[in-house]
Amino acid sequence: MTIKIRDLEGPLGCEVLGLDPTRLLTQDELSAVNEAFLRRLVIRFRGAPMTPQQLCNISRQFGELQPHIAKKYRLPDTPEVVLMINQDEQGNFDKVGAERGVGWHSDLAYDWCPAKATLLHAVAIPDRGGNTSFLNAYLAWETMPEDLKRRVDGKLAAFRNGGRLGLNQGITPDAKDRLPDVVHPVIRTHPESGKKAVYANPYHAIAILGMTRADSDALLDELFAWCIQKQFQWDQVWQVGDTIMWENRCAWHSGNLDYPLDQLRKFYRTTIRGTTTVDRAVAEKQLAEAVY
Repeated sequence: MTIKIRDLEGPLGCEVLGLDPTRLLTQDELSAVNEAFLRRLVIRFRGAPMTPQQLCNISRQFGELQPHIAKKYRLPDTPEVVLMINQDEQGNFDKVGAERGVGWHSDLAYDWCPAKATLLHAVAIPDRGGNTSFLNAYLAWETMPEDLKRRVDGKLAAFRNGGRLGLNQGITPDAKDRLPDVVHPVIRTHPESGKKAVYANPYHAIAILGMTRADSDALLDELFAWCIQKQFQWDQVWQVGDTIMWENRCAWHSGNLDYPLDQLRKFYRTTIRGTTTVDRAVAEKQLAEAVY
């Protein structure tokens, strides 16, 4: 293999050096990266600037690409790639664009078939701040107090883009109409590792089914307060040319707005399609009967 893989310090994360974006990974390299991905949840490819098409080519080796719902951010020539940028076409600060991805979540948890993984490639970054934070949801579950485990394990929750707090102000009313609520387990079993992780997240979870809204809010608040402890987190400090690939099935992430907002922050992003988490027909019936 021409690539080298090393673990980063912290509860998740590893780095791949030597990636050549002009060629696909060999089978041995792909197997090694996949093993590291399942074990460390976040992969950083460093020192490999990519075009949008090269990012697509690399991404497809890990699964089927899933177009993002935000059509206005898709690149015309490579619609599988969306632009993550904090400025409008005139170079002015774009609050909606900048706030996309800020808040703990896993991607496409508002879809019946949520994402397996996301790849994010740094094109331009500010001179300080703007790290992306990641959280090991396996570890949050494994170290959770037994009483809290008992109260959340086996529960289902309703999910929506923006969650119970309406965090995503960039979603228009028409878009909300096209995105009915979905159901996922609060604690999800990973389809490959067989391990449990906390899947309900602050950005997308609305309510735990079968509970009053007050009781659900209290339990979710307790769960999220446990999960966002620093001991479960690691921060990606960006360099131009970095590509991060992260788990959405057993890890959370959040962007940060702690950078000079007059400086350009620009990324290309792809999403790898995952698998369903519940029997949809059964879950839709439960959702229709739920009060939240």
